[in-house]
Amino acid sequence: MLIKLPIFACLALLAFAGTTRIGLFTLNRGVFGQKSDKFDRMKWLMVAIPPLLILLTLLFYPLCVAIQDGFWTPWATGGAIWLLLSCATGAYWIVDRVYQNLRDSHVPGTKTFPSEITLLRKAHIPIRALRELGAHNDLYDLEITTHAVFIPDLPEAFEGYRIAFLTDTHVASFMRRAYFRECVDQVNKRSVDLILLGGDFVTWKRHIPLMSELLIAPLRAKDGCFAVLGNHDYWADADGVIAALTSRGVRFIVNRAVTLERNGAAIDLVGIDEVYRGRPDVPAAFSSVTNDRPCLGLSHHPDIIGLLHGRRIDLLLCGHTHGGQIRVPFFGALVVPSRHEARYAAGFIRVRDVLMYVSRGLGAVPPIRILCRPEIPVFVLRRGEKQ
Repeated sequence: MLIKLPIFACLALLAFAGTTRIGLFTLNRGVFGQKSDKFDRMKWLMVAIPPLLILLTLLFYPLCVAIQDGFWTPWATGGAIWLLLSCATGAYWIVDRVYQNLRDSHVPGTKTFPSEITLLRKAHIPIRALRELGAHNDLYDLEITTHAVFIPDLPEAFEGYRIAFLTDTHVASFMRRAYFRECVDQVNKRSVDLILLGGDFVTWKRHIPLMSELLIAPLRAKDGCFAVLGNHDYWADADGVIAALTSRGVRFIVNRAVTLERNGAAIDLVGIDEVYRGRPDVPAAFSSVTNDRPCLGLSHHPDIIGLLHGRRIDLLLCGHTHGGQIRVPFFGALVVPSRHEARYAAGFIRVRDVLMYVSRGLGAVPPIRILCRPEIPVFVLRRGEKQ
């Protein structure tokens, strides 16, 4: 039995990882990754799943007793069954994470340059190794990422066209105003051609005026700012957000497209409503768009990509996930409000004729980010092949 108990202890640790994965899978897909009506019906899982998994894990105790004493009970049998299921899940999760961490994450048709990081406050943990393990709040460690996107039939007039993407700002009075001023300065000093805003401007209605004054008013771009709404904007006051931003010159493209023109050439910009709280109408958004010229897309939630049904978008910009907001070493983002979980947490994803980039966003609710810096991605359009 002395040999069996250490093996049982190792299996129990693996089972704990599997139990965690089962809980995250259920909550991410069954609760956070649902539309508003289904979300309301499935919220009971948030209360039921954790204690249920704890009770199942407690079955390991009678199993351990049975291993020691050799006296088998129905409870021990239940513990053995749950141990096998959770161990298998944990083993799969670990193998998958090894594969994901080792594989080449480069997406054809893109090139990512070294990022710039602006630290607005000193690290409160002096030991770097501990910070790299997550012992630091990245809330004000702003990262500017720059990416080249290659489009074969991009008009020469749009060669080098620069786009800044701001999303999930969640402007609030408890966030440092200097942080949002730095976000604006970082965008303006790059002299971008276009600014796209991905929604979730605020969390609460009372912060709409602050958001408009502090973040939107100072932004500058040659071709202006275009926006869509996020789920929090609908919860706060969608009409109020639209009115505040429109008064500052922002143009909303909700389920419609506009044409961007330069020196006689043109590309399309399509905006699609929020997929889980809004009313996305993909046919209406693409009613004036054809596949014979480049198209940019803007929508709040990355799961919108599943509704495009073969339509061409050379660069679709989304947010919503906050990159997971709290990441852990090796396992990465755990809670991701998407039916695709960590696959759509952040970065480039190519699905058929759509190249999507999911930004980690700027804000955080609650105001904490672990191993997940806030981000302003800047994209440079280039003529060139996708492969």
